[in-house]
Amino acid sequence: MKKLVSIFTISILLFGCKKSTENSQEPLSRIAFGSCCEQFIADKSIYSRILEKNPQLYIAGGDNIYGDFFALAPGTPDYIQGAYNQLAGDAYWKTFRASVPIIATWDDHDTGDNDGTSTGPVIGVAKDLFFKFWDIPADAPRHNRPDGGIYDACYYGDDAHRVQIILLDLRWNHTPYKETQRPALNHDTLMSPDATMLGAAQWAWLEAELKKPAKVRIIMSSLQFNCFYNGGENWAVLPLEKQKMLDLIKSTGANGLFFISGDVHFAEFTKTQPAGMYPIYEFTSSGISHHEDRVPNTNDAIRIGDGWQYVNFGLLTIDWNVSPVTIKAEIFGNTTPLDAKVSHTVTLDELKF
Repeated sequence: MKKLVSIFTISILLFGCKKSTENSQEPLSRIAFGSCCEQFIADKSIYSRILEKNPQLYIAGGDNIYGDFFALAPGTPDYIQGAYNQLAGDAYWKTFRASVPIIATWDDHDTGDNDGTSTGPVIGVAKDLFFKFWDIPADAPRHNRPDGGIYDACYYGDDAHRVQIILLDLRWNHTPYKETQRPALNHDTLMSPDATMLGAAQWAWLEAELKKPAKVRIIMSSLQFNCFYNGGENWAVLPLEKQKMLDLIKSTGANGLFFISGDVHFAEFTKTQPAGMYPIYEFTSSGISHHEDRVPNTNDAIRIGDGWQYVNFGLLTIDWNVSPVTIKAEIFGNTTPLDAKVSHTVTLDELKF
């Protein structure tokens, strides 16, 4: 298959991301994203379907491998390395990785511990293996965050077409949950003012990033942001942190912002309307290799259209040639024809104070 990088390249401003594209004047307008790829599940042909949409960039949104023992026990360093080796040897993945630039963050399974937090027993070695697999240079800023997190921000395009992609780290500093036995994993809310999702250093970094100029801002949150509390992992388990994010978006005046996420093994789009703000959209795509039996009803009140419970990937298409600029979010399954299962378009005029 012809390498798409040679055709679909973009100009890039580097504020922490390793260079992942060649220089060109073409704005970033086609961004694929996905999450939850279990390395031992054989069928990864969906990666070839992503290439059919000619993305200029792919965002790997976490659970890119499963480094724990089937969600029952933390993985070992050798097991995590073996998980990466298994994915690296997959023919569909090899073609995909050679064909499109990729930026990545992690989630719990990448850290080797199901629903793992800052106290995960192998999170340190998992971080080293994450950097190794994704070829993050030793001098890249995310190697040297003051708190040890792997968060990053990437900027693409000139002033008129600047896209900011923020890759959050929701694991390194995440306050441990209350339960002490596994696999209970029905999480109580953490209401202490000291409980955190990001940690102080990442919050300060994020504030600085949101003050930088950009037309479109994409926050890659491995866990769902808009989701209502349901006992599972999402931002509602730490409601003070969720409100802090909304307050930060408002205080920085960060226009053009929306969330993408993964984790849940189904796809859905949601929209909320916080007081005094523009609507907060979230586009969730999960998973690449496996899926739930149904779309839960947790977010029925805020869901846009129907969800999709089968394997899927997301695609964002930015139309810079219309006014106002539009962003179309779509979900595609591993189906023929390759038609959108969920679709919604927003304008930049909707995403501003």
